[in-house]
Amino acid sequence: MSTQRGNASRTRAQKHKNRHVFKNDLHDKTPQQMRLNKMHVSTVCQRCKEVIEWKIKYKKYKPLTQAKTCARCQQRTVRKAYHVICRDCAVKDHVCAKCLKSADEVAIEAPEPTPQEEQQLQVEMDRLIKSFSERKRRAFLRFMDKGRKQETKEPLDEEEREAQEKATRVRYTREELLEKIKQLNLAEEDDDYNDDDEDDDDDDEDEEGESDLDSEECDSDEESEEEPQKAKAIDALVKK
Repeated sequence: MSTQRGNASRTRAQKHKNRHVFKNDLHDKTPQQMRLNKMHVSTVCQRCKEVIEWKIKYKKYKPLTQAKTCARCQQRTVRKAYHVICRDCAVKDHVCAKCLKSADEVAIEAPEPTPQEEQQLQVEMDRLIKSFSERKRRAFLRFMDKGRKQETKEPLDEEEREAQEKATRVRYTREELLEKIKQLNLAEEDDDYNDDDEDDDDDDEDEEGESDLDSEECDSDEESEEEPQKAKAIDALVKK
């Protein structure tokens, strides 16, 4: 690109390109780096989320060594780097914890549940799936533990896709889990309805089988009554 004033356009392609995608954990397998790669960025807007994820991806993220002071409640409760307010203030005021934009202006990523909220959610889900069959209960628990993949807008090449697959999945929200329970409940009702239909079909088949047996017994009785008559007729013909 030329340094000429106003000449900000360039026609040629990029001169230096990396052959392989950058991997932040290629030579760094420390627990801190693994924890950063698994961290889910929340309570921020989409733009701030992309900025923080970029810092994590290219090893520019610098975690806090101690809690910062919140700009709203003035308490040392900010425990995530690049955030200016704490999680509780961001959730209460419905603003981005980094740029302080309101939820009316930008879409804000839902906050991660606290350990207490996770425990309450687990108790509630266990109570709701108590009436399920063992197969449906195991299917829901697998669905809940697996989580969902983080959505990526940009198309990824093969190496970036491999790196993305290593990333942790995001836990489902309470609304998504309730929707899954509703689907499993409807599926169980359909299975019960199909079982009832099969039982009715079996009853019909049993009745048809009994009617066939009755008709066969009647035919055999008629045949047994006709056999002596035929024998008498044959004896009469022989005597003549």
